[in-house]
Amino acid sequence: MSKPLTLEDFYQQKIHWLPDNLKQDIGHFNVFRLDDFVGPNACHLPYSRKDFYKITLVSGRSNYHFADKTIEIRGNALLFANPMVPYDWEPLDDHQSGYFCIFTEAFLQRYLQTAGPLELPMFRPGGSRSTP
Repeated sequence: MSKPLTLEDFYQQKIHWLPDNLKQDIGHFNVFRLDDFVGPNACHLPYSRKDFYKITLVSGRSNYHFADKTIEIRGNALLFANPMVPYDWEPLDDHQSGYFCIFTEAFLQRYLQTAGPLELPMFRPGGSRSTP
């Protein structure tokens, strides 16, 4: 598999802008409206691992591809992604809305009492929870 998508790659490909404080030791955190990343002019990121964590709250019809699985989303979903598992989000219509945040391990580590983010159930590889 190719190298993980970096935060720099994400910002350059999706936003065409790079924050000044991206490389500071305090870690990085940012929140985005999903609505700004869908539609006919959206830049699609390929199925890949990313070197950052992501939490997405999405509403709409879409497919979430991760590892060797696909989950069809019809309505609302809360998705957690970690740097160990490759993923891709595929909107199935133009009626998508929600928010997502991206952050580095350094940012999250400041608030954890555990060994690291992968120790948290929502970021543990192989974990999933879905309801009908």
